[in-house]
Formats: sequence, C-alpha cells, structure tokens
Amino acid sequence: MSDLFNAEVARRLWESLPDDCRVTAFTSATMPRHYWGAIRPRNAGPPSATGREYTSVAINFSSLPKTMTWELAWLVGREIELGRMVDPLHYRAAIGALRAATSQGTTRGRSAPSLLSLTPDEWIREVHAARMRGGSFGVSSEDHAHATLKRFQDLLCYAYHRGEWWQLNVWNPVLDKRIPQRDHEPHGNHVANFSHLTSEWLREGVKWWLSTMLETQRYSWSTIKTRLDGMKWLQRHIDNQGDLGPILTADPDDLRPFFRSFTAAMRDHRVMSGRTKGRPLGDTVRRQTMTTIESFYRHMYDERSEAARALGDDRWLRLRPEHTVPFRPEDKPRLVNRPPDDKVLEDEVVSQVVAGADLLARPTTDGGIGDIQAFHALALLLRTGRRLNEVLMMDFDPLLPLVGATPEDIEAEGDGALVARLRYQLTKVTGADATPTIPVDDEIVRIVQTQQAVARDMLRSNGVTTEPRYLFLRTRVNRFGQVPYAAATFNSRLSELAKRLDVRDRTGRQVQISQTHQFRHTKATSLLNAGVPLHVVMRYFGHVTPAMTMHYAKTLSQTAEREFLRYQKVTADGRTLPIDTSDLFDLLHLEQRADRVLPNGWCMLPPRQTCERGNACLSCSMFTTDESHRPDLEQQLGDTERLIEGRQAAFEARNGCSMPVDNVWLVGRRGEARAIRQVLVALDNVRIRPGIAVQGAGVTDRTTGA
Repeated sequence: MSDLFNAEVARRLWESLPDDCRVTAFTSATMPRHYWGAIRPRNAGPPSATGREYTSVAINFSSLPKTMTWELAWLVGREIELGRMVDPLHYRAAIGALRAATSQGTTRGRSAPSLLSLTPDEWIREVHAARMRGGSFGVSSEDHAHATLKRFQDLLCYAYHRGEWWQLNVWNPVLDKRIPQRDHEPHGNHVANFSHLTSEWLREGVKWWLSTMLETQRYSWSTIKTRLDGMKWLQRHIDNQGDLGPILTADPDDLRPFFRSFTAAMRDHRVMSGRTKGRPLGDTVRRQTMTTIESFYRHMYDERSEAARALGDDRWLRLRPEHTVPFRPEDKPRLVNRPPDDKVLEDEVVSQVVAGADLLARPTTDGGIGDIQAFHALALLLRTGRRLNEVLMMDFDPLLPLVGATPEDIEAEGDGALVARLRYQLTKVTGADATPTIPVDDEIVRIVQTQQAVARDMLRSNGVTTEPRYLFLRTRVNRFGQVPYAAATFNSRLSELAKRLDVRDRTGRQVQISQTHQFRHTKATSLLNAGVPLHVVMRYFGHVTPAMTMHYAKTLSQTAEREFLRYQKVTADGRTLPIDTSDLFDLLHLEQRADRVLPNGWCMLPPRQTCERGNACLSCSMFTTDESHRPDLEQQLGDTERLIEGRQAAFEARNGCSMPVDNVWLVGRRGEARAIRQVLVALDNVRIRPGIAVQGAGVTDRTTGA
C-alpha cells in the first residue's frame, strides 16, 4: 500500500473538506458543525471525587507529520459521510500509536509520511520499538489501534488509487463508488476479494472479465460472488496440477484430461463445514462452477487481443477454440427443476407464526427478541407474498394512490378494501415493469406507516433530521439511513422465533420459517386456489413470463391429488373400499370429471353411464367418501334428523296421530340417516395413510387434521 501514497493527492483530500472541517484538533466547543451528533462522547479519565464521569469528544492529531494530519482530517469526514459513528477512544488509540512510531520508533517509523507507509502490524512493531526507547503508549490500547489503522487504510487505498477501479484486489462498492451498481443492490455491502486467486494471470484475467460484465450490465453485483467462488475452484485445481498460465496445459491433447480430472475432483469433494458437512457438493454448485469457467474462457478467447493489451500479457493470445468448451454435456450434473413438496405452509403453521410474531417486537427485557423492524417485515411478507429483498429494500415512502378510486368508493367497500398501491424494488427479475406496484388494503398501509415512524425515530436518535432512503434500516453504521435492513439479520430473527415457538406441521415436523420464500409460495397458491386468473397472479408477483406462475398452478393439481390419496375411502354401507385409492383417482378423472364430485363424496359410476337414482346416493353402491368429508356428512345427518322431527310434528298436528313407522317417506329418510351413521362409524375405524399429510393449493375448508 505504501506505493499508493501521493503527497499531492493527500493535499487534495484535505482541500476537499468544508472550510470548518479543515482542522487538526477539536473539542466539544470547537467541533465542526458538520460533525455534530456523529462523534460519540467517550470516557476521558477516572471519575471525580463526587463520582462524576468525565466524557469528551476531543480528537487531536496536530503533532503528526503534515500529510498524516491531512489524511486523518479527511478520514474523520469520510467516516461520518459513510454514516459511521466516530469513536474518539479508537481515534486516540490510533493517533497515539502513530505519534509514538513517528517520534520514537525506528528510522522507518520516524520517516513515514502516510498512514499507508506501513501495515497495521508494522505500525504496532514501531510502537514496541518506541516503548523500548521510553515511550508511554499503553499495551491495552494496541488492539484498538491496530483495528482502527486497518479501517483507515481500507478507506485511504481507494482514495489514493488512480488506476482502473478493477485493478484493485479488493472490490468494495461502499468505499469505491467507481464500481458499477444498480440503484438498489441487495448485496451492495458485500466485498469481492480476489487475493485468493494466487496465480497472477488468473487473478488479473478474472478481474478484467468481471469488470467488463459489470460495466456492460451483463452481470449485477450480486452475481460477482458466485462467479468468483467458481474461479476459486479452478485455482485449487491449478495448484494441484501445476501452473502453466492461461493455456493450462503445454500439450493441447492434455486439455481434455485436465478438465476431466477437474470434474472428478469436484464430484469427489466433501463439504468441510456447515449443515451439509461431509456430504458431496450439490449438483447446482458443481454445474454453476463449470458454467462459470466456461463463460470465463469463452469471453477471454473472444476478446483475447484486447485482454492481452489490457493485462499486458501476450499469453492470452495463445488461447485455442477448445478452451471455450472445457466441459462436455455429460460432465455437468443435470438440472431437474423439481420444486420441494413443502414450500406451501399449512394454515395451522401460518396461524402459529402470526399468533407468536409479537415475540419479535417484544423488548428483550420482557423476554422478547426486541426487533420491531423484523416484526413489521414479517407482517408484510405474510400479507403480500413479496420476496424478502423486495420488502427489505422498499423506499421509505412506498405508498402510491390507487388510481381511479375515490374515498367514497373505498368507504363503500368496507374492511379489506384496496386503498393504495405499494411500490417495491424488483431486483431479481430484469426487463420487468420499471416501477412495480401491488394494490394493498388499509392494514398494510398502517404497517408501513408504523414502520416509517420507527425509521424516523432511529435517525432522530442519531441527530439526523432528514428522511432515510429505505423503510427498513440496518441498525449499525447507518446514521443517515442509506443502508437497508440485512436479509441475513432477518433470517436469524426468524430462526430464533421458530425455535421459541417450536413451529411444527401436522406430521410433527419442525418448520424452518427462516426460508422466507415459503411465504411467497403460500400466498401464490392461496390466490390461485381462490380462483384469481393466472395473468393477474403473474402480474401481482412480478413474473415476466407465465412459466414461473405456472409452477404454482402445477402445485394446485399435485396437491389436489395428494389430498385425495391421503384418506382411506369407504362405501355407503360402511365397508372399506377394496379399490386402490390411486386407481380410484385415475378412474374418477378428478381433474376433468367434476360431475363425479359430490358434496359429501364421489360417484364411481363409469363416465359413459348416467345416474337414474336422483338424490339417493347414500343407498347407492357407487357412492364412496372419506375423512375429508366428515363435516359435510355430520351436517347432512343433523339436517336429516331435524327434517324428520319437523315432518313428524307437522304430520301429528295435521292428522291428530303420529306418523306410522312404515310411512314410505319416513322409511326413506331414516334409511339415509342410518347410512350416514354407518359411514361415520367406518371413518372412525380407518386411518389416514401414514407418512402423507399435504395441504396447499386446491385444498380449501374441507381439509381436516390428521
């Protein structure tokens, strides 16, 4: 880093500060107005005799070399600009270390003109040398000094760098605004570190390739991490096979064996840590890695002349066409787009989450998790079905008026009426509506307004009176509200909530509600189940093509079949149906033959035959039913018994005697009641098929618990 220092650049950093900020020392009385509220008072000494603690915001670096004072003055302003709170204690530790090194250290320390002249470790060694010469820098301050100097150097290296932004080995979009980014980037605070690519040609080539992809908007910043991870696998294989530069092998005939051994190495690799420790790499990771390497070499071959000039390495000119197809189709794991069966949450699970969600908002002193923002975000996820980042990255004021709706119209609709449109950031899908919105009711409006008050209070507590950029805010290093709430933080909150609530489905299996896409699946299937047209659901969820929406429609038919197969079927006389349930499903053609679906069961009459029995299903051998129709059967039994009692009373009032037991109407109705009782007794004696319990799209109020 010492090569980056330039005295003229240091002067420009100093001159870029506002006039009142170009100072090398200040106290609470002389602090620049720009810094008010951003410097945290810290303990300045032992308590007085009366127990009063002395705090101070004073920072003084005037005794350091002039160029260092320029750097430190700029660093104070830069940290505040980034929304960080300046800690005088840490600054004093770093300044004390610099003062000791530049006044009593070795020749190297005493001659250093910049914070970048030495690494943090070297600065601390200079402090040790100063202490041996009688310096008084405390040992307890070394850790603070080391960490603060490291943070300072991270800021300065971007300020001093004058080459292409991609030439740096660490890409940090927060500190280097030259890096292309979308307006709303979910992973905008993540850093890309290329130092793990130890082969210089590979490191420089990957940086040039990815910078081109970013600048031409073929990749977003969120894509960079996965591409860089893929290239680390190639570096690992090069380390094992030998580094022969971009062409990889001296003999062209050895290129195919090189990549065949790479494929085998990935297939045989076992995960070293995490929940999949000891298991093979997933098919998605392996295929993605191969695709990344393939894309890299295809680009470098197509642009080999420009790459050689930009990188100053003519070896890229030696790439051959076979480098663009390093893997055969059979090398890559086949991708099977098979959605998990448990993406749709059961109603009981959603009810548990809603009932216990207040734990998120409850203060930790009352036994809660103490995160009101997570509580509001969960409420929006459940009610809107948006992706997690679409909620967490909402603008501070995301509500728009509902075009064409008057206050009178909204009032006439009553509770649940749509009253506004909610704008969100569509970061996953490109080429969609530039300002995606969904209609929302007054309950969602109240949630948004409550969260706006929370966000404002967070900024006011930091002395900031402007409005934040986002509705949900990161709580640390975010004084101006420019950074959204982190998805990782939200997932950890949901994991804690699920652990405390012990959320389980009907089979007793614990549900991981931190997999937030389940809320989206649940919302989508509920809309389709309610009969909302496919194109409306497609627009509501921001899908560019119907293919993704059809995924949820597919869940409808799959779940309807699972729900049918879930229960043992019985006949009208209470016998267990001898036909296999799967065969019965095919026989009835449930997806096409809705005329065979009865209010209390199904009719097994073949499709080509017609029924001449009228409403006498309960005495028909073609009638079958199961546990899912118990509520209908119990209601039918009650209605029949009440009908019998009413008609008997009417008969007696009209004729002066009781209805005879052999009355043709009474015999028929009592036969129906007896048949229903037989069916209900039979249902008590059969069990739901073990291991199958499904509820989702296509399953409505008739679904019952196991």
